[in-house]
Amino acid sequence: MIRRLLVVLVSVSALGDPVAAQTAEAPVYASLVEALERAVLAGDSAAYLSLASATADRNAAEAFGRENLYPGVDRATVSPRFRVPIEDLPDNTGYTLTVEVFSESGTRGRLETWQLEIVREGDDAVWRIRDQTYVDSIDSLRHLSLTPTKQYAADNLVVLGEDLSLTLTGSVFVAETEIGVTGLVLLGKGTMRFTPQPEAERGQVRIFSGDETLEAPFEAAFIRVHPESFNSHISTSRMVEQAIDPDALRKAREVFDEFIGLSFTLDLSDISDRLWSLSPGVGDFLAEVRTRRHGTLTYAQSGQQPEDISLQKRETSKIISLYQSARKRATRGRYFADDEAVTLDVLDYAITASFEPLGTSQRSMRTRPALLGCRIVGITRLAMRVRGLPIGAFSLRLADELEVTSVTSSEYGPLLFFRLNGQNNLFVSLPSEAPGGTEFTVTVSYAGDLPAQELEETWIASRTFMFEAAELFGGGEPRYVYSSQSDWYPHALFPDYATATLELTVPPEWGVIASGSPLDTNPPVTRSPGGEPRRFSFAAIQPTRYLSALISRFEDHTSPTRQVRLPDDVTRPSVPRADGAVFYDTLTIDAQGSPRSIEEIETVTNQTVDIASFYASLLGDIPYPVLTVALTDSRLPGGHSPAYFAVMSHELPRHPGMMVSWKTDPVSFSSYPSFFLAHEIAHQWWGQAVGWKNYHEQWLSEGFAQYFAALYAERNGGPKVFTDIIRQMRRWAMRNSDEGPVYLGYRLGHLEGETRIFRALVYNKGAMVLHMLRGLVGDDAFFGGLRRFYHQWRFQRAGTDALQLAFEIESGQSLGRFFDRWIHDTALPELQFSSHTETTANGEEIVLRFEQLTERLFDLPVSVDLTYRSGEEETLVVPVTDRVTEVRVPARGRVRRVRVNRDGMALAKIDR
Repeated sequence: MIRRLLVVLVSVSALGDPVAAQTAEAPVYASLVEALERAVLAGDSAAYLSLASATADRNAAEAFGRENLYPGVDRATVSPRFRVPIEDLPDNTGYTLTVEVFSESGTRGRLETWQLEIVREGDDAVWRIRDQTYVDSIDSLRHLSLTPTKQYAADNLVVLGEDLSLTLTGSVFVAETEIGVTGLVLLGKGTMRFTPQPEAERGQVRIFSGDETLEAPFEAAFIRVHPESFNSHISTSRMVEQAIDPDALRKAREVFDEFIGLSFTLDLSDISDRLWSLSPGVGDFLAEVRTRRHGTLTYAQSGQQPEDISLQKRETSKIISLYQSARKRATRGRYFADDEAVTLDVLDYAITASFEPLGTSQRSMRTRPALLGCRIVGITRLAMRVRGLPIGAFSLRLADELEVTSVTSSEYGPLLFFRLNGQNNLFVSLPSEAPGGTEFTVTVSYAGDLPAQELEETWIASRTFMFEAAELFGGGEPRYVYSSQSDWYPHALFPDYATATLELTVPPEWGVIASGSPLDTNPPVTRSPGGEPRRFSFAAIQPTRYLSALISRFEDHTSPTRQVRLPDDVTRPSVPRADGAVFYDTLTIDAQGSPRSIEEIETVTNQTVDIASFYASLLGDIPYPVLTVALTDSRLPGGHSPAYFAVMSHELPRHPGMMVSWKTDPVSFSSYPSFFLAHEIAHQWWGQAVGWKNYHEQWLSEGFAQYFAALYAERNGGPKVFTDIIRQMRRWAMRNSDEGPVYLGYRLGHLEGETRIFRALVYNKGAMVLHMLRGLVGDDAFFGGLRRFYHQWRFQRAGTDALQLAFEIESGQSLGRFFDRWIHDTALPELQFSSHTETTANGEEIVLRFEQLTERLFDLPVSVDLTYRSGEEETLVVPVTDRVTEVRVPARGRVRRVRVNRDGMALAKIDR
């Protein structure tokens, strides 16, 4: 039912209105709706019965009125939402009409959905009700306010959440329902203390506040809690009722009004001028704390979330801390999928959409540093399957800018839906529960102006400057990228694999590249002046995590498509595989570009063929049958690689006044300019064919793509290029490791607004972890583990635990400590190294000794280069896994020099 769906820490926007979309005029049955509204307001079942048609079952109508009309209603609104013509009646004489009925009784609200059969009958053609069905309701709505007759003095009052305490001396005001207190306002002198248990989260708190415990004075706070949980969070013995202070009550109301609409609130502004709240779930808890130093900090415990404890800065929405509660850590462990609680699998998408590029505006560029966008009008059909327990409602993601006009189902008919304000969510209610295993379809119609997204991998931290520069100096051909960040079509809450068909229409001069194999009926993607809008169709038979589209103007060229074939001797590991996926032996590669990039098309095509051939031979697989590389204009480098295509920035000449350089970025490898392309192509295997199951696991995409690009650089440019890349990765990883563990994903650098930290750790340190693992287990086990992991998790969402298992199977080694230290810890090892020569019965031996100085032991490989006086050189890789590791090497002569970690393999400080 709907109530299961809406008890979340968000606000809900107004309902959709397909009836209004069908006609701008008042509906012909408006008088019937007005009469129905009067009957609801009066609670008069007889008045409802008087609206029944001559052919209606009057007993059923009378019973419906008794059961669904109530006395004591202060205000009522009846809103038509969906209508479908009744097939056995002439046009415009009958509809199945879905209406929402909202009634207010004091501070209580009730929202119901009814489905009515209405018909026009009699000589005067009056509209009447032939049949009626109750569909659904929300009856727990409350219009909350502070109780004006209650004020409490607080003397060292304590308010507790997990890892949080608020202490207050001052005044407390309460908001009550019939079952108890659900809201509080605290005024006075207070102290907020927050100390998260996970070590990585304490590190983020230190970055934000300067200490691992955030301690901040506050003067006001707002609390929401379920009434049944009130006593477990509040030390009520420290509250003593006192006389009302009008000034304090006025201040408390100001605080209450500021925060009440930001959470647990259903916005029904189109049918009511009051704010309506839902009760938090038992165990949910929210605190909005106005601190002097940090502004408003929002703490939340939300049991429905995968990570149920969070702290964020309200004004900027920056996440300070986000983690699992102690209960979830104990019962679920460290590794989890963010869709574990999701009740639906989307099996297939069928998208029909048109894109109309919008005009540019200097004002929009200044006020909103985002790429310009398109007018999108779309219809998406989703084929879905219920997994687990029966469901009565579900949610999808869709950009707030896209207004939904209808949600229908072939199996269930018109469906009631809600939008979450600021959450890019669409909540849909079913008229009856769908048992586990049920398959059904839902069709969503929507339209709106939607900004295009940035390329996901833009190699410059200063995004605002980039857009200002584009405005001042021009940016070549415009491009509009709609992908995983833009929510341009309704889709599952978390990226998961599904097949799809796309039919996308653009104006005549524009072309589209999208997820899927382009159909033979498509027009050329290059520009075609004049004529009708152009329609492009794509089929994603191989599952994709998300769907993407690039709209731009592409120049005609003569470079042909190329093909990559798997070697005949490739064998695939015998491991369990995802259902529905097929194997390809051939990859078709195409390239498209803007007029300014057209001269590079042939070079890029040849590079892409070489890169893809190399990756396919390493992993023994071609995940998708088509790969299109699109070169688009930009003054700064960047890229994005959804399934089936990759977008690369073609760098335009820079204006002399553009004082910015990307060469100081962690991922700028000046010794090998093809690195960016190699990284993006690698995402077809890592990030697309093998996904990551939550944001913590993003290194399985970016770290792998980074290391594969380095492997390609070694194969194509030689060992020196590879070593230079590894050394640069090492420098950035060493410099930034104290910012947090790799496992924090996108949150690394988030608090400082410094994306280079994220790339230094998730990209470069992630790649270095793989390089060290290779040195530790050897090439055979390393590449065998990669292939095992890839093929077992092909078209699934994987985690670090699965990667560890694959390498343990291939190497026969226990690798738990390796991944604990390098992925989940922040610290780096410090080693003391020494060497000397000893004479033994077997001749001279070189003794290499490593001692780990840090408290925690690490597993890591360290290279040692021996140079003999004869000029001969010898390189050894020493696995350092104990407090003291000592290796003896037969000497090949007199040693002139011993160098340690010259190739930068080990992420460690090594003293001699």
